[in-house]
Amino acid sequence: MERALDSALSGSSAAQHDLKQLDGKVIALELKELPLKLYFLPQDGKLKVRGDHHGPPDMTVRAASFALLEAALKRGEAPPRGIELNGDAETAQTFSRLLKQADLDWEELLSGYVGDVAAHQIGSLVRDCMRWGRDTAGRLGQDMAEYLVYESAMLPPRHEVESYLDEVDKLKSDVDRLAARLQRLGTKPQYP
Repeated sequence: MERALDSALSGSSAAQHDLKQLDGKVIALELKELPLKLYFLPQDGKLKVRGDHHGPPDMTVRAASFALLEAALKRGEAPPRGIELNGDAETAQTFSRLLKQADLDWEELLSGYVGDVAAHQIGSLVRDCMRWGRDTAGRLGQDMAEYLVYESAMLPPRHEVESYLDEVDKLKSDVDRLAARLQRLGTKPQYP
């Protein structure tokens, strides 16, 4: 992992600048469902990765492994839910920017261990699972909303809410105009 990060970051002057800003900081990565904790130690223009470290980290990232995998595959989009950041905010922003600049090809890294074909199949499986999860969550949310609106009548339909909000906006506008008119009537011109 250290070699892959080093080769991904070495060609970028922006990444080298961020590494200098992070020099001496300690970033901890904890996987929620595994007893795995990694420490990222930026030193001398390189990002060292260690399995243990003595002393408190400047920033801790706690995440489910699936959320980390999703964040790695999204490349540059907003991080998914399930990733907790604790610690120095500036360190978090700089480290996040640094990892985005690395733009690691996870399939390529994996191919060194399992081969090109297997790495591509694993990557395809992960992307398909993530797509299925997003689609399923979207459909479940839509079905739940329809149930709450139409079956249980616990929520009003969208068009009724929008109509209500339009009426509230109209009433607010009318009240503002009335208040302005009353204020004008309350102030009488003074004649010398």
